[in-house]
Parts: sequence; C-alpha cells; structure tokens
Amino acid sequence: MATETPPEGCAAPDALARPSLLHTVHDETGVTLFRVPTAPRSVGLMASGRNADSPDMLMITAGSGKPASGKFAGSPYKVDPSSAVRATFTPHGSDSYVIYTPSSYTFGLIFPDGYLKRLAPESIASKELVPFLFQRHLQFAQLTRALEAEITAPGFASSMLVEGLSRSIMIALMRFDPQAAIAQADRIHLPAWKLSRVLDYVDANLAGDIRLADLAAVAGLSIFHFARVFKRATGLSPYQFVHDRRLERSRLLLTEGRLEIAQLALACGFSSQSHFTAAFTKAVGLSPGRYRRQGRN
Repeated sequence: MATETPPEGCAAPDALARPSLLHTVHDETGVTLFRVPTAPRSVGLMASGRNADSPDMLMITAGSGKPASGKFAGSPYKVDPSSAVRATFTPHGSDSYVIYTPSSYTFGLIFPDGYLKRLAPESIASKELVPFLFQRHLQFAQLTRALEAEITAPGFASSMLVEGLSRSIMIALMRFDPQAAIAQADRIHLPAWKLSRVLDYVDANLAGDIRLADLAAVAGLSIFHFARVFKRATGLSPYQFVHDRRLERSRLLLTEGRLEIAQLALACGFSSQSHFTAAFTKAVGLSPGRYRRQGRN
C-alpha cells in the first residue's frame, strides 16, 4: 500500500511563493515519492529548499526555459535557461534552496535515513554520496519514473521491486568509481547449496512478502552481490524469479481446484484477486477462471 503524507524537511525564503508538494509513501520500504503540480506562469518566481538534516533526495525536473539560482551544498549557484530533463541529488547533510520559474514538471524520491547506503556494494558503502545539481542523466530519469509507477500503484512483490530499483539508483549515484565494485562482484559466485537454500526459502514463503534483503541474508551476501550472482546463476533477476514462481504455484493450485480464486491469489503472494488476475492473464494469455475451466475439460 501507499499512503499520502505531508512533506518534511522543506524550507524556503519567505518572500516568494512555495510549491505545493504531493507526497506518497511506499509503506513497505518508506521510500517517498513527491510531485510538484505544474503552477501557472502568473505565479512568477518560486522558492523551495531543504535543511541539512533532511534525508537523501533525488529530483527530476523539466526546466522552464528560464534561469534559476540559489545555494546548493553550501555554495551559491546560477543555472542557465534550459528546458531539458535534468537530475539533482541532495544527500543527507547538504542544505539547499532554489529560486526558479515554475517547471513543466518536477518529481522525485526521498529515501529513509541510511536506506541507500544499505543497498550499496560493500566495497564502496563507506564512500560519501556526492551532491550534484541539474545534470542531464537519462538513467536517473528512467529509474525514478519506474519507481514513481510502482509507488503510485504497488503490485505484488512491491518491496523487492522498489529495493531493486533503489539499488540501481544507488549504483548510478556512485558510478564515478564503479570498477572496484563490479570487479569484486564478478569474483563472487553462488554455490549450488546456497542457491538451493534460496530457492527453498522462496517456495516456503510465496504466500508472504519476499524482500530482496531477505534473499540476500539467506545466501549470506550483500544485496548488491546477491542480485548480481543470482541472475548469473538463474538467468533471472530475483524479482522476476519470484514473480515466475508465484505464477507457477498459481497454475498448480488452479488445476487442483480446491481454492477459490481470491484465496488462491493470497496463497501465492498477490496483494489481491485483481492483481493476480492481471498478472496471470498477462503471462498466460488466459484469465485464471478460464485456465481452470480448460484444465477441467
């Protein structure tokens, strides 16, 4: 589930209009999506800011084509006019404010304290996250869009998907020195007995919420290394593997015919019958009810 909550950690010069923020919290991970509704041009200049004790924030903007100015991570700045899609990252400990003309859109993510660092590869987890301002970076925009969709309408295994996308963001944030982490991960393998333990855990917990962190703990690896070696061992990401396993279990239960479809959906870890029906129909090409009827004929 996702819940609406008021924004936190915002500060802005009092003389200017402040944007109204729409916040949606992903209940399972605490990652917060925020969006700034488009303001009419008549509003003129606006201002917004963050205190240094605010959590990590990644923001995506499409510029208004007007210049902007302010203070970022302790230094004043001015930004030339641009209508490009750009990313700004403000880590915990960095204060900022910006004076700007309303953009065509602004949205982003606020991560709970320490959340991104927990997802980092061990070899670079101790490195500081570096703030950056209005950078053209397509990958951040794509990852943030994917998280926006999941937080707005979470589906089954939602926590795994949010954690996986957040991990990708964390790696992208630290890409100034990626080779050490990648080289170390390439030397790590998932022995057959550890893989078997992970698969048994998945099968035993399909009715519940399976988190990426849980699977990594079963394998005795960090989240970063586990996700990498698991895909190397199975050909699938952990999220896709669990998804396929849930559908496989649902086919078996549909054929057995002992459970109502609503009960079956919950037994396979889907959040509702409608989520199950949509996922099953997309994967199989038949609705669960039709699949069951065909199995009886």
